[in-house]
Amino acid sequence: MHLKDKWKIGLLGAATLILAVNVSAETKAAKDPVSVELKTYLISVNPDGKPSAKLVTKVKPNDIIEYRATYTNNTSGKIKNLAATLPIPAETQFLAKSQPENAQASTDGTNFAPMPLKRKEGNQMVNVPLKDYRALRWTIAELPAGKSVIVSAQTRVSSDKTKN
Repeated sequence: MHLKDKWKIGLLGAATLILAVNVSAETKAAKDPVSVELKTYLISVNPDGKPSAKLVTKVKPNDIIEYRATYTNNTSGKIKNLAATLPIPAETQFLAKSQPENAQASTDGTNFAPMPLKRKEGNQMVNVPLKDYRALRWTIAELPAGKSVIVSAQTRVSSDKTKN
């Protein structure tokens, strides 16, 4: 390779680096104030009796899975009273295990109330079955700039449909 060719490659490399930095800066500037990343974990018990979580993309009937949503503050200031919502798919049944523990629940994803949910049957109030829960919501009092909070819920897969 000639010295002249090396210079062209070096120049191209520098131009690519500058372009990458500019794209990164533009992407950062265009981010939403809060971003959400949802992951699915298969929950199992180790031989020593301790639960473990493995990131998965597919599940099968009767698997216990935990949905974890990470809410990240992409601003330079605090975000107050963030409503962090986690859907519970119809193919699953909520297992009454969530973090943090102060979640409110919903059967329609719109109207939320403290758990356990209640409904009127006849002239008495009864607990709504966990299989009817469709979403959980937490109110995060304050999420500092650049910080994240994770909310999670455990469910059991109740059908033969596969998750992606």
